[in-house]
Amino acid sequence: MMTQAHIDHFSKALKIILDAEVRLGNEIVETSTGWPTEDAVTIFLKLPFLDTYKIENVDYRDVDDRHYWKAEYIDKSTNHLLACRFG
Repeated sequence: MMTQAHIDHFSKALKIILDAEVRLGNEIVETSTGWPTEDAVTIFLKLPFLDTYKIENVDYRDVDDRHYWKAEYIDKSTNHLLACRFG
């Protein structure tokens, strides 16, 4: 499920990555809240990340676990998460 309110309240740092990915042709397939903290927002992209990004206070992790997702960027100040699926 995708909720516009989740997108509207998403981390500003991660929104830079999200907007770039959408411009490159990736798309949002799901949004949620409540993990890894109660007020955190998570957004899932359909495809693996189409570019690499270096943003202050944002960490990248290659999860590569089909039970979860392929990779993620997490904003350390908000705990918001941008994750990509395997495509």
